[in-house]
Formats: sequence, C-alpha cells, structure tokens
Amino acid sequence: MTKMSRTTASDEIYEVLRNEILSLRFLPGQEVNLNSLAEQLNCSRSPVRDALMKLDRDNLVDIYPQKGTRVSLIDLHQVEEERFLRKSLELSALVRFIKVANASDYYKMEAAIESQKLAIEKDDYTAFFDADDAFHKVAFEAIGKNWCWSLVSSQSGNYHRIRLLSFQLSSVTDNILTQHRQILSFIKEKREEELVALMNIHLEKLDNEVNQLTEKYKAYFKFDLKKKSIKLKI
Repeated sequence: MTKMSRTTASDEIYEVLRNEILSLRFLPGQEVNLNSLAEQLNCSRSPVRDALMKLDRDNLVDIYPQKGTRVSLIDLHQVEEERFLRKSLELSALVRFIKVANASDYYKMEAAIESQKLAIEKDDYTAFFDADDAFHKVAFEAIGKNWCWSLVSSQSGNYHRIRLLSFQLSSVTDNILTQHRQILSFIKEKREEELVALMNIHLEKLDNEVNQLTEKYKAYFKFDLKKKSIKLKI
C-alpha cells in the first residue's frame, strides 16, 4: 500500500483502504488490524479508525467491538440491490445516449475495448475491470449524468467485488468483450431495441455465474447455506 503523510485526512485513508478491498487485495473475511494499518500508512490511529467506520457504513468492513475488524463477506442480497441500481440507471442513460452519441464517444468506447483486449492477453483482471467501467461510463458522461455514474460507483462495493471475481471464470472476459463490440455496433447504428435487449443480457450475466462463484470461493460469501442454488433477482 502507498504510505500516507501524517497530515492525511481520514477520507484519503478511506479511499486507500476502499481500493484495497474493491481490488481484492484485502480479501473478504480478512482481518484488518487498526494498529498495523496505522503503521503501514505512517499515520496515527485516529484517522484510520474514522476511515474504518466509513467503510463499515458502506458494508465493506465489519467492526466487532473489543474483537477487531474484518473485511465484509460479499453479501448476495446487497449485490442484488447494487446491480438493480446500476441496471436501472444505465438502461435509462443508454436510451438517451444512443440519440446523441458521436464519433468522440465511439472512439472512447473503442479505446476501452482495446484496453480490455490487452488486459485479457496479460491476465490482468484489475485492468480489465477498469476498462470495463471506462466503457460503460462513456454513456453517462455524454448525457451529462456524471453524478449518477459516481453514485453507481460509490454504492457498488459488493457488486464490484463479485464482478472482479467473475472475470477469473473461464470465457467470461472473452464473452464480455464480444458483447461490448456488439453494444457499440448497435449504438453506432442507432438500433435502440436491440441495444436494450443486449444490455439486459449483459447486466444480468451474473445469474449464470453466481453458483459457480459461490462454490469456488465459498469463504468469500455471506449467504444461506441451506439453499441448494442461488439466483439473483432483479
């Protein structure tokens, strides 16, 4: 982790720790020691404690009084709500975007697709994720809904982590890349009906992956073990 100066505010430390969690460098269920963090970040305990309290409110850490703090397990019910938010806003954004999209927007989306292709070649899932977000962000920026994108990004901690895990499953990244190319094609050709239909499939891809993910990474999830299968509901 990057060391922080003594004058760093708690919100800066919050961003550093949040990034560690979302990137899965801090794994779900992992213990987070306040004293160790303060030492690593070269700061006092107080701003670290404040940052952890913010992360607790974001459902990214669980604070147990007198016992310690752990990175929150991925909560599938929370994933469902976060995906609902993302899907609702993005589909609305795309309906507006397809009417005003121009060559500059196409270039940005094509650049994101190329970055994803390179990330696949390097098995760099974090870079693939960043390029994935860059692709989807274009629509929000083009219609002046930057705050909406910020809302989606800031309120998607569980969805973020399960998406990053899903990229490690066989063929998932290749399928996403194929769908992104088709999405861009529909946008260029102003084929709104086909675009919306494909985006519904694209944003619901986790339905086909969640059981495999919870089986492969059991220790990372919080869910009802009595259920034989898990399905996200939108």
